[in-house]
Amino acid sequence: MGADRRIYLLTMPAIGQAAKTGDRTAVSGRTALRTLFEAGCRLLFKLYFGLIHRARVDGTENIPRTFERLIVISNHASLIDGILIWTYLKLPFKIIVDRRQAERILFRPFMRNRYTVPIDSMNPYALKEVVQWAKAGAPLLVFPEGRMTTTGSLMKFYEGTGFVALRTGAGVLPVYLKNTYGTFFAKKHPGRRFFAPVTITVGRLRPPISLDHLPRRMRKREATRILYRMLSEVYVEAHYRPSTLGREFVCRCRENRRKPLFADSSGSSVTYGKALIAAFVLGRRLALFEEANIGIMLPNLVVTALVFMGLQIFGKVAVFLNYSSGQAALRRAMDLADLNVVVTSRAFMERLRIEEDLFSGRRLVFVEDLKKAVAFRDRALALAESFLARGRGKADGDEHRTAVILFTSGSEGSPKGVCLSHENIITNVHQALSRIDVSAEDYFLNALPLFHGFGLTVGLIIPIFLGARSFLYVSPLHYRLVPEAAYGEGCTVLYGTTTFLSGYGRRADPYDFYSLRRVFAGGEPLTEAVFDLYAKKFGIRVMAGYGATECSPLISVNSALDHEYGTVGAVLPGMEWRLVAVPGIEDKEGRVGRLLVRGRNVMKGYLKSEEASLSGLADGGWYDTGDVVEITQGGALRIVGRLKRFAKIGGEMISLSAVEEALSEAFGDRMTVAVMSEADERRGERLIAVASSRSLDIKAVREALKARDFPDLAIPRDLLFMKDMPRLGSGKVDHVRLGELVRKQRAEGGE
Repeated sequence: MGADRRIYLLTMPAIGQAAKTGDRTAVSGRTALRTLFEAGCRLLFKLYFGLIHRARVDGTENIPRTFERLIVISNHASLIDGILIWTYLKLPFKIIVDRRQAERILFRPFMRNRYTVPIDSMNPYALKEVVQWAKAGAPLLVFPEGRMTTTGSLMKFYEGTGFVALRTGAGVLPVYLKNTYGTFFAKKHPGRRFFAPVTITVGRLRPPISLDHLPRRMRKREATRILYRMLSEVYVEAHYRPSTLGREFVCRCRENRRKPLFADSSGSSVTYGKALIAAFVLGRRLALFEEANIGIMLPNLVVTALVFMGLQIFGKVAVFLNYSSGQAALRRAMDLADLNVVVTSRAFMERLRIEEDLFSGRRLVFVEDLKKAVAFRDRALALAESFLARGRGKADGDEHRTAVILFTSGSEGSPKGVCLSHENIITNVHQALSRIDVSAEDYFLNALPLFHGFGLTVGLIIPIFLGARSFLYVSPLHYRLVPEAAYGEGCTVLYGTTTFLSGYGRRADPYDFYSLRRVFAGGEPLTEAVFDLYAKKFGIRVMAGYGATECSPLISVNSALDHEYGTVGAVLPGMEWRLVAVPGIEDKEGRVGRLLVRGRNVMKGYLKSEEASLSGLADGGWYDTGDVVEITQGGALRIVGRLKRFAKIGGEMISLSAVEEALSEAFGDRMTVAVMSEADERRGERLIAVASSRSLDIKAVREALKARDFPDLAIPRDLLFMKDMPRLGSGKVDHVRLGELVRKQRAEGGE
């Protein structure tokens, strides 16, 4: 059956009736009238959607005109979703609807007709009719969520859709409806508008799902997960447009002028409207400097965020300086970025005990002076600009310019300057939002420093893109005060590394996190101890993610919709990945290897380091993460360890990270335990454990690892004591510095 399949399906019931009466002429007449009626309806709907909602369709070339079996899946945000897709895709759909909704008097005329198939979602046999229609060749329109979203994000996918996809062997066409949640046909929420623009994005047609390699009991769930990930990919296609962070900030502030945006622990707070004016004031002041790169050395405060966004509006490159890295590293970073201008604070420098001599030959701009220098004329000009300045639109290639320079943590080598473009960061924002269910109603608590990729993209920029609120806390090390801030502000989303989350969890009152609904961990492996602590004490499931500064930074993340414990989630949509076998490590039929990723979120390159850029970005733009991972049956990543943190002992590759994580789970609530390797004449290398408390002995270490089935080769032979472990700004142990201290300690004959 070819192109005429649509006409055949459209007239199938009428032809069956005509066969009984012999009156085929009447059937032809009714078919012609019906076709004319549908064409008229589509024309009227197009006029409405075009005039009122400025409807746009992307990806029309992906709509199949000939097919054997077809299922179209879409997100569901409003009452007009089915009509939109029927109008613009021009396929003779059978739309699957909930029988209970279809029985409502208001909905009955629209949901009880020849175009719909009402089913009882509580009846397991109800899908038989759906399967029969699909096998007969009728294209099905299915909303896998089974209801309209109440958050604007994707919600739970019902496994019935996965069952139908498997049983019918149909091709799958994912469609994403952007901003129908913003229309008056959505569930009631404050952001609805009468003239809200909508976009229909049609993804590429996917082949039938085949899961014969899985046990039968797992197939339906896995098929549903695959459909969810398909729609996540189209989400990114629907939302990404070439732009810059400055343009996006202007647009979000104009859309949400009266909504609160930033607040901090000093008592400062701004709305979106005031933030835009302040960003114009600060940005214009800093734009007077000829230098393209402007350094920022400030803690998490409202003014820090405004300085950053002001630089973005005026096309400057923000260079965040890691003030926790020490003066030598600061000096090297400033030299590497050719910084002649650094924005900082006198009070902050006094608190860090940094002398101005460190910045000899450079211009220091203090925020205290910037505030005093602002005159009425500056505010008036900024107010005018906030209404007139160019917002979202054609980027003219500006999206490829460097937006920010961040320095890698340097936990296993010298820090490198990572150049991230506007495209890199904006892409990663949409990739993250395709998976995590956060919305404009959330209140984010960000204590992670902005010189950290996690703190910048996820903690600062994502809330802006959502139109949400964000509370900026000055330091992640205030383990008692961060939970108090969460309690006092009523925050709903918290970010942190495992080290910081552990500190918060141990010191927080069980009610401090009463308002939190999502906690995300990144930067280092999420330990079982921290996961259990939050689950048992606060009733919160911590979601683990994984990334690298070079990837802006997110690579994968677990979410409430797609979660696999013990992993860091599936690779985000819009990214390709591949594994490279590592000699000495079993590849488990191609499921274990060194992870390489590629996508629009991968950095432009390293600052002033062609050699490092070439080693980090392989041919074709592949970024070598340097991490050895395992791909689970469900498609999630399980981190095996850093390639640089493997020791070859007796011919076997031993992951130092795995040993360290096991010891952290055993003793992490009382102390920090790090694991290192050193040369050994007999076995090549051997492991050393370093503990921050003398209460630990080598026997306890051996018993803890034996209990977790570690082989003898993975058990440290020595145990050293170091009260103050060197740490990075992310809270992770600084293994480079630790190694230097251990070697010094050994040379001096210490423990």
